[in-house]
Amino acid sequence: MSNYYTFVCSLPYLNFEGEPPMSPDEFIERAAPWLSEEELKALTDPNPETGVAAEWALFERSFRSAVAQVRAAKLGKEFQLDRLRTDVMDGATRQGRAELYKTGEPLKIERGLDLICFSRLDEMSAGHFFDYTVVFCYYKKLTILWRWKCLDDLKGQEVLKNSCMVKS
Repeated sequence: MSNYYTFVCSLPYLNFEGEPPMSPDEFIERAAPWLSEEELKALTDPNPETGVAAEWALFERSFRSAVAQVRAAKLGKEFQLDRLRTDVMDGATRQGRAELYKTGEPLKIERGLDLICFSRLDEMSAGHFFDYTVVFCYYKKLTILWRWKCLDDLKGQEVLKNSCMVKS
């Protein structure tokens, strides 16, 4: 199962500013006939060992650790970096992350961080047209879009209100 021409061609275009065309669960259902069990598992495996899934996991762990380091520094706290690999982040990624924190707006910062990840997935799939790399990157981009679709202003306000209340 190394070619996914029909499946890849059936996937709607993903745009960071657009609505996700399906949920990640629906994607898994649609992908199941085209992918091996191992490939399906790799889509959601948090600790993959090989291939594009491992490359993405390394980038994401390093990127999230670097973000945590910046946030800790802003709070005047130390952050222990274990296994941070800055070599998986190019200069534009580091520069973009630094620029985001200058805005000071949490929503813009989060949106921008996800855009960096979305763009990285675009880079990883460049030159791959009908193989597993495209399928994997599509799924990860879809999960980013789905996260934003599921955010609810009212629920967020309630969580904030409850977290700021002093309980006696």
